[in-house]
Amino acid sequence: MALVMISSLYQGGREALAQTLADKIHWPMLTREELQEQAKQQGIKVGRLEVSMIKGPSFAEKLAREKKLYLAFLTATLCEKALEGNLVYYGRAGHFLLPGVSHRLRVGLTAPLDVRIQRTAKLLNMRPEQAESYLIQLDEDMAKWIHQVHHAAGQDPNQFDVFFNLETTTVNNAAEILRRMAQLPEYQPTATSTRMLKDLHLRAQAELRLLLDERTRDVDLKVQAEHQVVTVTYPPHHDAISEAITQVLADLKDCREIQCTMAETNILWVQERFKSESESFHQILHLAQRWGAAVELMRLISPEEATQDDETVDGLSPYQFGRRECPMEDDGGVEDDDPAAMVNDGGLGAAMETLIDRGRCGGGRTVCGGYDKILERVRGDGNYALVVVGDMFLSKGHSTRTRRTRELAMSIRDRLKAPVITMEELKSRFLFGKRQAVTLAGFGVILALIYILVFRNQDPVLTFLSGPIHQQMKWLAPIVVVLLVPTIAYLYGTMTDLILKLINID
Repeated sequence: MALVMISSLYQGGREALAQTLADKIHWPMLTREELQEQAKQQGIKVGRLEVSMIKGPSFAEKLAREKKLYLAFLTATLCEKALEGNLVYYGRAGHFLLPGVSHRLRVGLTAPLDVRIQRTAKLLNMRPEQAESYLIQLDEDMAKWIHQVHHAAGQDPNQFDVFFNLETTTVNNAAEILRRMAQLPEYQPTATSTRMLKDLHLRAQAELRLLLDERTRDVDLKVQAEHQVVTVTYPPHHDAISEAITQVLADLKDCREIQCTMAETNILWVQERFKSESESFHQILHLAQRWGAAVELMRLISPEEATQDDETVDGLSPYQFGRRECPMEDDGGVEDDDPAAMVNDGGLGAAMETLIDRGRCGGGRTVCGGYDKILERVRGDGNYALVVVGDMFLSKGHSTRTRRTRELAMSIRDRLKAPVITMEELKSRFLFGKRQAVTLAGFGVILALIYILVFRNQDPVLTFLSGPIHQQMKWLAPIVVVLLVPTIAYLYGTMTDLILKLINID
């Protein structure tokens, strides 16, 4: 069940390419227009949503539920069709749907503006200059729509597997290339990618139910699904909603467990391996309890850690890592009491169990790749109070590991609308430990000495500020004051911050 997903703002080109490809390989075809029509039949106000996103981004916040409902419906329907077998889909930005599914072939398409002008002028009975203005405005509006819905640039080449320019490639040739690519091993479904598709379908189905049910539709819920386990996070002021969530999702197909967590916000913790008995785990848990936050775990397997080789693996280029399987087993969602049959998940399962016991679990997932894979999996989720990048690149030396971890955190910070810090920064900025205790004691001693010296030597101080010395060197006293006052303010502010951390006030 390979998936070919053609995305372009050029509607005529994407339709022609999809139809030609479907005719060549005899696969069913699904269009964005068909999905929109089905969404309208379900009562989703697609037209109103598009206008608000394009013309008034500030108003779009009021339609957050409609946006979530629309995306959940698209994902659920697309997953359902994809699970039935091979599929060709075309739309504006279909390549952003089904994140993490490796057997999708993401196709980008463009065409010269003059070709589009001629086609639009003919279809809409416009003069060429009118058609040009219309297309320029249309492209701007569609770019706004994609940015508002998917939080990304629609024509970013890094988001595609192949990109065609119809100025140099005919539709028939492009379809033939895609026909052959779709048969390559890299784009065939695997156990892991099929499980990912099923989890996306499960999550979308759960979101649809919660958004359509009158008991839960007005509550800000965050839904995750992994290994047939659905995790729902809800805000504290809806503390009675847990029972309703369980009832709404009670007979959800393929769901073997429902976990409900009350939290004011979410913390995303990215790391290679998790240990529930480690100091880092207890620090994250402590912070989550202070903030009333749910902790979402993401096990990131970097290309280096997965392949153990920066050059090649079995003769393959390292750039093919994105199509390789994660080095983990798939239990198909079936638990086994035999310790020898336990899944090697890098401690993710055990860490989640501990978080569940503490009422702080926001879900967990495994991602293969670099920061782009993190962004792909969390795009649209948003609303993280904090993203913590923990122990990464464990096979490297300490200095390399520290440098690469900071680079990864900076890369994520540049793209994700949330504060991103490393574990070391977490300890210094949000937690009170031995280093903070030493700093508090040292600054306290220095500040006390300054005050004692000033108050016990008031006559010399006044003489210095307004006496003979001041008359001879009027510039000296202002310089001393300018240097001393900020120093005292810094010492006092740092001590206050540390004391607040000590008593768990942020």
